[in-house]
Formats: sequence, C-alpha cells, structure tokens
Amino acid sequence: MTTIEKYIWIVNALYCTGERGMSLKELNDKWMRDINVSNGEPLPRQTFDRWKGNILMAFGVNIECNMKGGYRYYITNPESLSNGEIVRWLLDAYSTTNTLSQSLQLKNRILLEEIPSNRDFLKIIIEAMKANMIISITHKNFVHKKSYTFLVEPYCLKIFQRRWYLLAKSLNDDKMRIYGLDRLENAEVTNKRFSILKDFNAKAYFSTFFSIVTDENIAIERIVIRAYKQHQQYVRSLPIHISQRELYACDAYADFELTLRPTYDFIMELLRVGNMIEVMEPQSLRKTMKDWAKGLWDLYKNE
Repeated sequence: MTTIEKYIWIVNALYCTGERGMSLKELNDKWMRDINVSNGEPLPRQTFDRWKGNILMAFGVNIECNMKGGYRYYITNPESLSNGEIVRWLLDAYSTTNTLSQSLQLKNRILLEEIPSNRDFLKIIIEAMKANMIISITHKNFVHKKSYTFLVEPYCLKIFQRRWYLLAKSLNDDKMRIYGLDRLENAEVTNKRFSILKDFNAKAYFSTFFSIVTDENIAIERIVIRAYKQHQQYVRSLPIHISQRELYACDAYADFELTLRPTYDFIMELLRVGNMIEVMEPQSLRKTMKDWAKGLWDLYKNE
C-alpha cells in the first residue's frame, strides 16, 4: 500500500467519526485490525504527527487534537471533503477498493463496470495538467474514419457514463473542445507551456450543461419534468443535474425543475427512461421530445 493510500485511510477513519473523533489508541487499534494497511505494524505517534501535516498539504484536510475532550483527533474542516469532489471521490474509491480487496473470495459474485479510460494516456494528461504543458494528441472520433494529430492545452478531466473525457483548448482554432480518452490513439507531452485562463473554473464551465456536450449556442432554459410513480424516487435520490429542485410530489408523480441547456445528450437521457418522465415545460422541448417519440414509433409501426 502506498503512503498516499495510508493518508486516505486515516482521513476516512477520522471523517466517519465526525466531531467525536478518535483517540490515538482507538485509531491505532483500527489500524492494526486492518492488516492490508498496517501489515501488522502499529502506527507510531511520530509518524502520525508527520502524516497530519502531509495530509493537510495533499488534501487540504486539517486534523487537530481536542485535548479537553480526552485527546481525541478529529477533522476540523469536514466541509473540505463534502465540497471537494476529487478528495471525496478518492476516499470513496479507496473505501470501496479496500472492502473489495478483503472480499476476493466473492470475486465471481461482485460485478463491476469497466471504464475504457486508456490508463496510460490518463496518466500522461494528468502530468501535463500539473505542469500546464501542451500535449500532442492523435484522436479519432466516431464520425471521421481518419485520425488527426494536433496540439491542445489540457484544462480539465471529467468522467461521464463510464468514460473519461478531456476538456482542452485546441490550438488549431483556439476553441474549447471535448475529447474522449477511449478515442485517443496517442498522447505526448511537449516542451511547451501554456497559461490557463485565470477565471477558469471547471465546475462552473459545465454547470449549465447536462454532461459533455458543451454547445453554447443552445440557450439556458428553465425545464420542468414530471417523473411518474416509482421513478420519482430514482430522480430524487440521483439528481439529473446540479440545478435540480423538487416542485411538487404525490403518489402518482413528482415535478422537478432544472436550469440548463437542453443539449442532445440531455434529450437522450430523458428518452432513456421512456414514458416514466414527461417534459412539462418549455413547449419547445416538449415538441422536440414528441418528434423523437414519433421517429421511434415510425421504426416499429409496421410490425
């Protein structure tokens, strides 16, 4: 187990206890019980004190000791985890991996989804992002049969529906574009640096889009959808978009409001659940959904 994984283990252990925290003895007992992380060796106080500083620098998570409460260690800024997506994702991923690694006897009874991420390119892109280095990529999309090699400035990585995507500025036309990592044939870091836009915020950039189709020519709209019967529970527990807000609910249905650009992939998401969701507003989107439904009906009407 790497040192970073051990840091994550400590953060996860303390985060789960909340303000109550843990004494060093309780933390050590938990550490010793997890053979995968401790290898049967205790966690010395000196090591723990040193790791606290490293955890603060690596993840922005501050661990303090409450001397009045019985020398119990706790995370003073838990909001850094709830608001920090990548740290929270790392913690969740580690917790899941640790649980699965201790359950290998169930390997044929725990089924996972593969992410066609092209891991080698993922590592190259992350290293380039750290140093703000321009990369040369060879990309082949689903429309063109020919591959193209060009230079891009890597801005952001995003996972959506089991695929990794790169948001980058293409130096060919100076525009932000999305590239699927599973469609990369090559990626190399150049010796040229770039300056990332000072006001760039990855979360804000995607906030008006459903996922990775970023067509700014489509206007932002207030959209009201109606989820019927039990499907309202799925929409409520796993929001379609960060702007989602519940307007009304009863046994038969629930209405939800979203504010975004109704791009192609958003329409596909609504079509995916068939008649369990109905678009109530705006009328233009209702018509679009009706046209898609008619097209589907035309495929099967003669059978």
